[in-house]
Amino acid sequence: MKNLQSIVVFGKDGQLGKAFQKIFLGNNRVVFLGRQECDLSKTEQIKQVLEKFQPTIIINASAYTAVDQAEKEPELAHLVNCEAPREMASYISQIKHGILLHFSTDYVFNGLKDLPYQESDTTNPLGQYGKSKLCGEKAIQEVFSKDSQLNQSAYYILRTSWVYGDGGNFIRTMLKLASEREQLKVISDQYGVPTSAEWLAQISFSVLNNATPSGIYHCVPEGETSCYSLAKFAIETAIQEGAIFKIKPELIQAIPANEYPMAASRPYNSRMNNQKLKLALKENFPTWENQVSDYVKNCVSLLNL
Repeated sequence: MKNLQSIVVFGKDGQLGKAFQKIFLGNNRVVFLGRQECDLSKTEQIKQVLEKFQPTIIINASAYTAVDQAEKEPELAHLVNCEAPREMASYISQIKHGILLHFSTDYVFNGLKDLPYQESDTTNPLGQYGKSKLCGEKAIQEVFSKDSQLNQSAYYILRTSWVYGDGGNFIRTMLKLASEREQLKVISDQYGVPTSAEWLAQISFSVLNNATPSGIYHCVPEGETSCYSLAKFAIETAIQEGAIFKIKPELIQAIPANEYPMAASRPYNSRMNNQKLKLALKENFPTWENQVSDYVKNCVSLLNL
């Protein structure tokens, strides 16, 4: 990795932030910041932190991710997901060979396309969370279009979906519910690609090390699944590892999303085409099944299921 004077990673306490801590374990050039160290809803705090540590690389693994709550707090979501990345971009674009690595989401799309989304597809988010994340993407692009050429700085926006890792997530919730309930209903008509936070951090490291051209990339493993199929796969895998559940996998009930109303609409299709990033990195990506299987096996031992 070139010009490794200093790296600042925002979002140290999230699933992705924890994965980055494993990647950079023992590297004293990396500074990890959480909400206590820097409130991303406050621009002045971001400026002060960046001036203090003077990074050449910023990794923004933080975000306002409360999808339903964002409908009630659109201003806060906008500050964290749009204005904070803008401030990071404004700083790093002025640094010689500076790099901003930022993570975005499938929620920038409305989910009505029949095929997996490509980076060039039209964005049209359904709710405030998706709108704030799209605003952040555009803010970064606007800043770099003005300042990056002179300083040869670069940005990478990695869109991903259905992230799971060290923390609360859909897979852990399903395993917990399976140990508590004899009946379970799971949405069957929303499709996406489960993505391991640890793998996402590893791929990000490859992006930083391969002089990848600036731009937006879809960063997900191979394959696709529904929420229902993912839940069933995770529970069946856990049973094979010796987990004991109240529910039997065949009794998990598939339901349409309209039977499980939430404050914010979710895209029915969150599948993303990962070919652009695979070509840029010249790497083969694993299947989501292999990653989820490894994750579930670890969860069984950690959660004592």
